[in-house]
Amino acid sequence: FIMKTDNRWVYLAVFVSVLLPLFKPLGLPITVGPDTRRTYELVESLESGSRVILSPSFSPSSEGEILPQLNAVTQHLLSRGAKIVWVNLTVEGTMYAERVMDQYTEQYGYKYGEDYVVLPFIPGMQTAVASIAADFPKAFPEDAYGTALGGLAVTKGVRSIADFALLMDFNTGDSTIYYLQQLQGTGVKVVSGASGVTVPYLLPYTASGQLSGLLGGLRGAAEYEMLSGKMGEAVAGMDAQSLAHGAILAFVVAGNIGSLRSRKKGGGAK
Repeated sequence: FIMKTDNRWVYLAVFVSVLLPLFKPLGLPITVGPDTRRTYELVESLESGSRVILSPSFSPSSEGEILPQLNAVTQHLLSRGAKIVWVNLTVEGTMYAERVMDQYTEQYGYKYGEDYVVLPFIPGMQTAVASIAADFPKAFPEDAYGTALGGLAVTKGVRSIADFALLMDFNTGDSTIYYLQQLQGTGVKVVSGASGVTVPYLLPYTASGQLSGLLGGLRGAAEYEMLSGKMGEAVAGMDAQSLAHGAILAFVVAGNIGSLRSRKKGGGAK
């Protein structure tokens, strides 16, 4: 029976295994890594009203891994009453800032200009980070919509990068390293949310203590969701992977059992 099963049943089983958790996350057990836990505890320790920079330095090609991290962290920051300043080193950054905040402003009662602000795209990457570190008000005289930052409550009194408690960069490249290089000695803690392939480049910085926290890929986002108690797309994605792998493994085992029994019944014929 196993050997005669139509292949389409295999495809259907894998399809269902992937699809179901995406509609309703199961919350399958995940071991939370120390880097994710440090990131969560750092955000949890923030006092209400602390200013935090969020920097979405990624593009749509890596959205599947990094956007869930950004969503999970942003929800946690809003629940802590942090003041959010969005700094955009990529042209897509403004889009992600708007998309994320549109999801949560009503839920947490956040108002633009009072509780958060979206700053314009600033080109140059490494030189942009250097200008931000050297003179934040000069680098950003206006927000992304042409309003002077001096007239917004969320940035009132900001004279330098040192007025921020935390900077969190979500990236697929070197932007986190640029932040670390330029923010040394300012007292601003830096956390990175990175794609899976970027994590090995950043691990030495967590080991040295320069990087205060690190989220790695979709797994890191799922770990963060589990810690915050808000299961979302990251947990759903990990559940889908786990169930799909389980289904494939079950069919591999069943196929091998069927093959062995068929050979035994056939007198050992190959």
